[in-house]
This record gives sequence, structure tokens and C-alpha cells, in this order.
Amino acid sequence: MMERLSKTEKRILDGLDRILAGQEPGSPATFLEEKLWQALKKYEHSEEKRENEQESIHRLMSDISHQIKTPLSALLLHLELASDDSLKKEEQAAALRECKEQAGKICFLSETIFKVAKLENGMISIKCIEADIIRTVTEAIAAQKPAVESKQLAIITDFPENHTVPHDPFWTKEALTNILDNAIKYTDAGSIGIEVEQGAIYTRIDIKDTGIGIGSGDYAKIFTRFYRARTAGSERIEGTGLGLFIAREIMRQQGGNITVSSVIGKGSVFSVFLQNCKPAVS
Repeated sequence: MMERLSKTEKRILDGLDRILAGQEPGSPATFLEEKLWQALKKYEHSEEKRENEQESIHRLMSDISHQIKTPLSALLLHLELASDDSLKKEEQAAALRECKEQAGKICFLSETIFKVAKLENGMISIKCIEADIIRTVTEAIAAQKPAVESKQLAIITDFPENHTVPHDPFWTKEALTNILDNAIKYTDAGSIGIEVEQGAIYTRIDIKDTGIGIGSGDYAKIFTRFYRARTAGSERIEGTGLGLFIAREIMRQQGGNITVSSVIGKGSVFSVFLQNCKPAVS
């Protein structure tokens, strides 16, 4: 049968065989070869995307299980203690207070994970409008006032009275609050500095602390889900490992970014960048 085929037909069949074997079409490629090659590449991309999504879901479920396990175990233990009639009333009351605290941790973690899922899947609409970034920064500082006062830290600010830049006030406040929360947690004494500076393309917001610092090898990792830097002293500080991940995702969806620089034992600087013109990314 192959002897009866014309040279053109044989070349086309050979080309299709190469494509099905995973090889690129020859040059010049026929219309059929190009379409088949494009279809195969699209299928491979879809399969790779599906596998990545499955891996991401599996990793997320594993992380959630690990994060909830500790407070849930503590909750069950103290529930058992609270129902033990052989204990004194004061001891039962202390166990109930611990139950309330652990239940609160589980609720907070659940809400945070739900927020992460919505951000990653585009279920939260972040809209940039012309708004005063100084007001947004001030509101973020006010949200962290109780935590600052409880640790007797000083807040030092350096920014103009007002400065308009395109951003989503609600979600940008959320991002800044998360960064401030991180700075306060890892700073036992000293100050937190907040500066706002307008550049040619971006407005930069610097949040500086005098805390334990972060190793350079952790700069990228601290913005991933559930990761917590292993700096000396960090093991005693509670956290979900989601705050900085949420902050960067919020900024990314506004066409902005967050960077970090740090010195172990001296503190860290988190720099938030917002475009001065309305970004293409929404």
C-alpha cells in the first residue's frame, strides 16, 4: 500500500508519525501537521495543569490537617479535663478557658484558610480605585494598636498627610495589617517604623522592625503558605504561616509586590510597592 502513496502523502504520514511520537513537525509543516501539533501541546498543557492543581490541593489538605491537629488535640484534652469531676472547680474552670482559647485558634485558622482559598481561586474581587494610601496605612496601624501597646513598642511614622494612589483600601489594609502583625510578633523591644515614599513609578511603604530578623535563605519562603522562618527564638511565637502569603497575594492582584531585607538579631524591613498609575492587573 505504501508503494502506491505519492511522495507528498508519504511525507504527511511520516510527519504525523513524528508528531505522535512527540517530535516537532518538520519544516515547512503542513496545515494538518501544525494543527495536530498545537492540539497535542494544548492537551499536554491541560494535563500538566490538572496534575499541578491536584498536587496543590493535596499539599493544601496536608497542610490544613497538620495546622489544625495541634489546637484540636489540645481542645479535646482540656475538654476531658473540664469534665473530670475529681478536679477542683478552679482547675475545671482553667481547662474550660483553655478550651475556649484553642477553639478560637481553630476558628481563626479556618477563616484564614478560607480567605486563602478565595484569593487563589479569584473568588475575592480586588478593585483598585484612586484613594488616599496614607489613610489606609493609618487604619492598618490603628488595627494593631492593642498589640503594640501590650508589648510597649514605639510606632514611628514618616509620611505626608495624604497621598493618592490606585489601590483597594480594604484589602491593602488587610495586607499591611498582616505585615505589621508579623513585625510586632517578632519584636520584643524597640520600635516599629512605617515610612511612605513616592517614586517615579511606584509608591513604597516600608515597615521596619527591630526584631529577631530573618535569614536571607528564608526571604522567598516566608511568602509561601504555612512557612515560618526558623530563626532563633521564633519557635516560641505562635502563628499560622499564612499572613505574609495573603499579603503578597493581595499586592500581586493589584499589580504590586512585597520584598524583604533583614539582619539576624537587628530586625527586618518589609517594602510594599503600589503602582502610581492604575495597574493592568486587577
